[in-house]
Amino acid sequence: DRMNRLISDISNFSRTMSEIEIEDFKLINLNKFIENYKKNYLGNSRNINLKLCLDNKNLNIVVNEDKLFQVIINIIENSISFSENNSSILIKSENIDNQYACLKIYDQGPGISIEYKDKIFDRFYSDRKETNNKYSGLGLSISKEIIKSFNGSIELTKSDERDFTGACFLIKLPLRL
Repeated sequence: DRMNRLISDISNFSRTMSEIEIEDFKLINLNKFIENYKKNYLGNSRNINLKLCLDNKNLNIVVNEDKLFQVIINIIENSISFSENNSSILIKSENIDNQYACLKIYDQGPGISIEYKDKIFDRFYSDRKETNNKYSGLGLSISKEIIKSFNGSIELTKSDERDFTGACFLIKLPLRL
């Protein structure tokens, strides 16, 4: 089962990498994108709630919506897998100096040591203690490549939210005014 899952994940990774080269980019409002994500979010079996704190400014960016959606799903699913039942995930957006739209995704899980901030984006890296082998270690690597294709960046950062001391991912995308 693990081998089949790994082969499938590698195939998906290869397909995603080739799709990045021929992406259809369009101008979207990041806040509306996140609001739609939450509206369509079906929840999860662990009753983890999504909370939004969105900047009131227009955060227009040029991206491929499907690929950005894939990044958000990768991060949210990772957060859910590490979080306790009935906890929350916070998604914040903000305008930085009218240059970048920033998206921070926080969870209430155990967090990731900042010393692994680069390593977690390596292909096949995983420090999960689980023995079910459900995860291949490709999700964050794929997410980083997608965000790079938007001329943006993604990184693990220290949380600045008192109630969300787990993992915090920062995505920066160039604003289009």
